[in-house]
Amino acid sequence: MTLTHYGCSTFCCMDLPLDQALDLVLNKTNRIEIMSEGYHDLFRFREACHSVDARYSVHAPISDINLASVNDRIRRTSLEVIDDLCGICDDINAETLVVHPGYFPWSHMQTEAREALVKSLASLSAIQSEHDTRIAVENMGSWECFVFRNPEFLSELEHCDIGFVLDVGHAQLNNQLMEFANKSRPCHIHLHDNTGTNDDHAACGDGTIDFTALLPLLPVPASRIIECRDFSGYEKSLAYLSSVEDLVCRKKVPLL
Repeated sequence: MTLTHYGCSTFCCMDLPLDQALDLVLNKTNRIEIMSEGYHDLFRFREACHSVDARYSVHAPISDINLASVNDRIRRTSLEVIDDLCGICDDINAETLVVHPGYFPWSHMQTEAREALVKSLASLSAIQSEHDTRIAVENMGSWECFVFRNPEFLSELEHCDIGFVLDVGHAQLNNQLMEFANKSRPCHIHLHDNTGTNDDHAACGDGTIDFTALLPLLPVPASRIIECRDFSGYEKSLAYLSSVEDLVCRKKVPLL
């Protein structure tokens, strides 16, 4: 096992039971992010984590919760799920819980959805204070229905002492990657690539992101998770990012 600082999301092996996914990833890194969906749903399969010596982060469910819902019953239920998942994160000593900010179903409801999300952030801050896990919100991709696609929303996170997850692929899709990199101090980073059109979650180096320019802008303390669609993408990204780091060092560009 290589104790690489580039961790791996189980998103790359969602077809495997969680115990098998953890064994696969542990061959390369002990920094593992669990996508709590399907076979990796921690509400059902958390016990698999206790048999693995790893540094965990957790990605909250993406399909069944909406923190920006204008339906307050859905929004409050989503917060309850996050609260319960924080308890599981404490149990497995997960350092970070990644959450999506939510979405709106109709364009004319964008303002209301943003207001709902701001209300949810205050609740997340209260939830975070009762747990050991850091809650962090991720910037989203280019679908029009998503909230938080540009750096303008960062101030709302800071106001509530909620962490920021920089998803470099999502930022690239919105032509906001360098804006995010220059204006934010993420505590957690998702690394993958695309060509600026689709959210491919391709291997780093297979798209158009300039990682040579990006890596020096990323804060060193931030945890880094490669989030590709398959495990070979993780392995390819690991080799590519290592070569980029070597190049940056040869150019004597200081890492922040």
